[in-house]
Amino acid sequence: MKTQPKLKLAVIYDPHCPKLSPTSYSATYSDMLNAVVERFDLRHTITSNCSAEDIDADVILVYDIHSSHKMAIDGLEKHKAVKYTYFNDPHQHEFKGTYQPSGLKVHKLGPEKRVRRAVSRGIDFVICPYKNGYYEHIAPWLGGAAEEMLFWFPPAPSIKRFPQHLRTIPLAERTHKILGNGFMHGGYKDGYAFREWAFKQKNTYYVKHAAIRSDVPSGSDYVRLLTQFTGALALCSCYVVPKYLEIPLAGCVCFAQPLQDYEDMGFRHLVNCFHVGTRTSYELGTTAFLKPEPTQTWQHIADAGRKLIEDKWTAEHFADAFYNHALERVQPNSKGQ
Repeated sequence: MKTQPKLKLAVIYDPHCPKLSPTSYSATYSDMLNAVVERFDLRHTITSNCSAEDIDADVILVYDIHSSHKMAIDGLEKHKAVKYTYFNDPHQHEFKGTYQPSGLKVHKLGPEKRVRRAVSRGIDFVICPYKNGYYEHIAPWLGGAAEEMLFWFPPAPSIKRFPQHLRTIPLAERTHKILGNGFMHGGYKDGYAFREWAFKQKNTYYVKHAAIRSDVPSGSDYVRLLTQFTGALALCSCYVVPKYLEIPLAGCVCFAQPLQDYEDMGFRHLVNCFHVGTRTSYELGTTAFLKPEPTQTWQHIADAGRKLIEDKWTAEHFADAFYNHALERVQPNSKGQ
């Protein structure tokens, strides 16, 4: 009987990346990285300049979320491992500046330079959480290879960060309010414009972003904030940002702007979420929801949304999908023994 090979993983990442900090507003990107590392039997991390000859791996993941880690890896393009890179915010323009209040200097690359660097490194697949952003900004620079190079998976929180006793708290035992929480300054293509309007409405319980107000829970503590409420707003007109998954996983009714990626995940209006794509739908939907007691119908919607994430879209599912994808593509002569 043929035994399953144990794949060796090497992760190349920036340990100072703000998205991977324990104090980051959302821990979703750390969740995904940690889940991938745990999924492999043999693994090591690379955080500084090196030679590809020093990398003993069947699979290499460049987890440089914003393409801001300017490390050199001599000969990476010749390494026999199957190679992946993660592109968050595919729309981003090239940017040189400083993150506040940390003072961390950053140099993000725009789409063309991101792709050219990936190609020069011999990257085989691009992991991107946003299909529309990938096809609009990344694919044009990949030419005919773009379709086969895409590995799509939404930004997936870890089930470990959402303990069952918290995520299954019935709506009747929560504060009957709709939480609005997050940045409100524009976003890509003014993608937060509707969010900014909704956060100011009477039916929204607005809590400032953790980067603005230090006492607002962030990271792993953000779960406890979400699970206090019966509903929460996941509003972005461009992409499925982490809230689209964190809110239903927390057992809240997710009031979300409808997006194709969200539909592709299996979310349906009044089945496992509530679409609020217009001001009218927001006002009607939230008013109906905020009657004195949440009905059993709303509980069913919350439960169905939570179950969909639990069953298909956690960081652990991402790690499994990544592992299996790589396993099918690793060159036979590079498999670990």
